[in-house]
Amino acid sequence: MNEPAQLRFDGCVATNLEEAYRRLEHVYERLITPIGLSVLEWYALRALYAEDGVTASTLAHTICRHPSSLTALLDRMEEKGLVTRAVDPRDRRTVHVHLTPEGRRIRPQVEAAADRLNALITDTITQEQLDTFLYVLGVLQSFEMPDEP
Repeated sequence: MNEPAQLRFDGCVATNLEEAYRRLEHVYERLITPIGLSVLEWYALRALYAEDGVTASTLAHTICRHPSSLTALLDRMEEKGLVTRAVDPRDRRTVHVHLTPEGRRIRPQVEAAADRLNALITDTITQEQLDTFLYVLGVLQSFEMPDEP
């Protein structure tokens, strides 16, 4: 196991989570560059593999992005032939995102990159450490600022 990095700003949780995310993102990029994807495209494809045909706003929420930022991402993914968009005939304001045959074809490569990333992480820390980290991560993902009295 590697020695942990020195935590910054006296161990500030938010700052150090951001640093960890940026390091992981760099690893993602190295794993998915051979597939020709960006990190956000990789996230979107993984979400669509779980549920194809979701609304664009649901996809944005799933990949933790503001819905207004999704248009440019979906434009790029359509240009690459990975997804198509379809207006909902019952509500023209709603757009559904669907995988194309090409988007489905690269699924094994996308999933292999995710598996490789998980293997790199689990080779670095013990299962007990990972379980604790995932628990804390789940707590932080639902963290909200308490109402002031």
